[in-house]
Amino acid sequence: MNRCRNLLVPLLVLFWLAGCGSSRTLPPQQAAAQLQSRDKKDDLNQQILAQGAAANLRTPRDYTVGPEDLLEIVVYGQKELQRFVRVNGSGDITMPLIGIVQVAGLTPQQVESRLQELYGTNYLRNPQVSVFVKEYRHQQVAVTGAVKKPGGYEMIGPRTLLEMLALAGGLDEKAGDYVHIIRSQRTGREGGKLTPGSDAPQSFDLNSETIVLDLRRLSQGGKLNVPIRAGDVINVPLAGQAYVLGSVNRPGSVPVKGNLTVSQAIAVVGSPVAGLAKPQISSVLRLDEQGNPKTIPFDLYAILEKREPDIPLKENDVVYVPESTLRRLLLDVKQLVGGGISYSAGSAL
Repeated sequence: MNRCRNLLVPLLVLFWLAGCGSSRTLPPQQAAAQLQSRDKKDDLNQQILAQGAAANLRTPRDYTVGPEDLLEIVVYGQKELQRFVRVNGSGDITMPLIGIVQVAGLTPQQVESRLQELYGTNYLRNPQVSVFVKEYRHQQVAVTGAVKKPGGYEMIGPRTLLEMLALAGGLDEKAGDYVHIIRSQRTGREGGKLTPGSDAPQSFDLNSETIVLDLRRLSQGGKLNVPIRAGDVINVPLAGQAYVLGSVNRPGSVPVKGNLTVSQAIAVVGSPVAGLAKPQISSVLRLDEQGNPKTIPFDLYAILEKREPDIPLKENDVVYVPESTLRRLLLDVKQLVGGGISYSAGSAL
């Protein structure tokens, strides 16, 4: 048995050298360079958060009270008149002594003046009234999808898409390149164009429209100041996925966003497994518009050396890096024999 093993080991070494002598690993510096485009979405997220944090999100002086707002009303020196009152659906509140007061459409300062006038006419001398909006309930925007903190957010005065995304914590790492604004047709489209380009509203249902915006284009030149209106639903869909399989370090899915290419997708999941992969005959499996499968071959190292163009990926593409059968067989035999060959990055010792 020992004699057979002694004869087998040199033979395996010869086969190993013949099969792996030309193997190459993905150069670390080139792999890192391929990841630079992934930072574009991070840059966009930083732009959203930085500009959103710098935006003035305080209550504007021209904010108008509306149904379901909760008001705190303080009449100085008259503790029994202090109230928390919610504006009803008709835009009214009810106060002691003066009864029903119409407040919808008034600013908090105008409500103060109105209450001072009503109390001062018959009940108090020079009343001092303060009105604070404690809850803004009638102007809300829902932010859903691939954001850090999805939910409903109060829209106090004019707001932009950037500010609402900032309130929702910015984009999630799985966010795609597009954002949808679902808007009731009853709100109209007054106040300017929704997009800086040719984006057009698409029908969502009989009472709403959906505006599809490209975040990459909007971010160019600081054009994320698209106006948002009360009742809008902002949805950031998840990015589509491509899949990298075969002889790579971490086979799995990769979000298709930006201009993701084959080399970038492989860099995300890790370099081809040294000594086992056959990157010169790798391929992209894709379904065409009719649903028919087609294969796009590529040589990864030729792409990295700029001898071949990189291949842009689409949603549901499958990148396959095949494994060398001979190299896999030799590795398996080595593991069975044990100790006869030291396997390290595709070389034999």
